[in-house]
Amino acid sequence: MNALTNAEVGKYLNSGFVCTFQKVGTFTINGGQKQGGNVASYFCTPEGRVLHAIAGPVKADVLLREARWVVETSKLALLENAKTDARLRIFYRKAHAERLRQEHGLDLNRSKRQNRGRQLDNQGRVHLILATAPLPRLEQIYKLVFEKVLKEKVSTAPVVQTGG
Repeated sequence: MNALTNAEVGKYLNSGFVCTFQKVGTFTINGGQKQGGNVASYFCTPEGRVLHAIAGPVKADVLLREARWVVETSKLALLENAKTDARLRIFYRKAHAERLRQEHGLDLNRSKRQNRGRQLDNQGRVHLILATAPLPRLEQIYKLVFEKVLKEKVSTAPVVQTGG
């Protein structure tokens, strides 16, 4: 998948985001190739509030689309005068709920019975989390995404290198 090695993605992310990483799981490097582990990407405010997240590795076009969605949604929030924390939460709750409805067929305004049987993929689960609890602090959500959505364990174990 290697979306971060794509020049267009790199240029777009570097133009409007501060990019960093944090290892929270464990994996093995065998002969220079990463084996195991997983990845989650977060788009946050300068204060560390999560506007959006991507659970798992994705192709470059998907990462670029999601990054652009964050930028355009943030611009729309400003136009909607969602400047207070409460208004911004409502705005992002609606934005994630709308994507959940459009892309995953889950309507939070319907009863559980009407939504029964909906199977959500990783991205659908992320939209559900962010629609029900918008703008969480990164430290409040990263473990939930990594362990419950991606089914990985948070670990401080060092990376093991094997092979040549």
